[in-house]
Amino acid sequence: MRGLLAGWSSLDPALCRLLHINLLVLTVSTAALGAAYVLGFEHTAVEIDLAVMVAALAILLATPPLCRRHGAVAAVVGLTLASLFFAVGATWATPVLTPLTVLVTTVPLLVGFPYLSRPWIGALMVVAVVGSASVAALGEWRRVEAVHEQWWVNAVVVAASLPAGVAVVVFLVRDAYTRLRDQTDQLAESRTRIVEVADAARRSLERDLHDGAQQHLLTMSVTTERARKELLAGRHEGAAALLDQLAADTRQVVQELRELARGIYPPLLTERGLVAALQSTARRSAVPVTLDVADFERPSRQVEAAAYFCILEALTNAAKHAGASEVLVTLRGRPHLTFSVSDDGRGFDRAQIGEGGLLGMEARVAAAGGTLTLETEPGHGTVLRGEFPPPPPGRWTPEVNDR
Repeated sequence: MRGLLAGWSSLDPALCRLLHINLLVLTVSTAALGAAYVLGFEHTAVEIDLAVMVAALAILLATPPLCRRHGAVAAVVGLTLASLFFAVGATWATPVLTPLTVLVTTVPLLVGFPYLSRPWIGALMVVAVVGSASVAALGEWRRVEAVHEQWWVNAVVVAASLPAGVAVVVFLVRDAYTRLRDQTDQLAESRTRIVEVADAARRSLERDLHDGAQQHLLTMSVTTERARKELLAGRHEGAAALLDQLAADTRQVVQELRELARGIYPPLLTERGLVAALQSTARRSAVPVTLDVADFERPSRQVEAAAYFCILEALTNAAKHAGASEVLVTLRGRPHLTFSVSDDGRGFDRAQIGEGGLLGMEARVAAAGGTLTLETEPGHGTVLRGEFPPPPPGRWTPEVNDR
């Protein structure tokens, strides 16, 4: 069963969980109604409702392979078709289920709202309005013709079918509330992190300028004064040597400022994308870097920047602190962007190391909607992994990298 539903794993975890819940409750309801039929509750309405549930299950089970390519759109469209099939069939066979079937026609809209683009949401709104009105009209038309003298027919069908719809709606509402609460907590936490990360970035920039360019500029000032004195004293050879040194120092300062500006936001990242920027970084790295890229499609600028700076920070740490002899950077673009940075360094105990650098990386990745994990222990190297969810349809058209 896990292999059959593996396509759902590429979806947002909340949507994946809701699809599993819907499949579970529909399966249980189908099994309960089938058991009632086998035990002797044989009636045309029970047979029709049972067939409708089996068909809805088949439609749901057909969506996982499509989700690998089409993402949330395939999942929600499959859920919509299954819901409409169930609503019409169940209403035709058992009109007393009309309150449930009307509710079922609105479920795909509630499920798909956070994941689909505006045109798809508009289409689902039409389906919800037209579908619920049509099902209600069908129920009223069939109510007179389908009144059963055997009261147990309606009782059995309602008892087997109603819990499934109610359970789906309850889990849907609970999931929406949980997501809202989690997002509120994350927003409050992110505000604190943004301030901390911004302060840390300013301190780092100030330190880099003070220890690098500023010290060289002070040295150049002294060299300039010495060259002036040499010229006043008529010692032209000494002055020429000092001027050569001044020119070399100037080139070094320019190079340091370029490196500093590249660390703030490299032009190559904007112009050619993540892969080209990482290739340039790997060539300049003090530690040999192997770059493994596959199925890469250029993501949004925010995701691209978050991935680049996290990988850059990991490479810097591997060179300065880990004592690594080589680093492997893995980048995958499908079904969504993931990366990992693995080194063979000495590793470390996270409990004894400050969270400053990791805090900044986590905040940057979280701001782009992703997650970051770190695996390390003394003597066993370090692995940093990042994962970003697929972009909502219609908001970003990927630009294929021609690496």
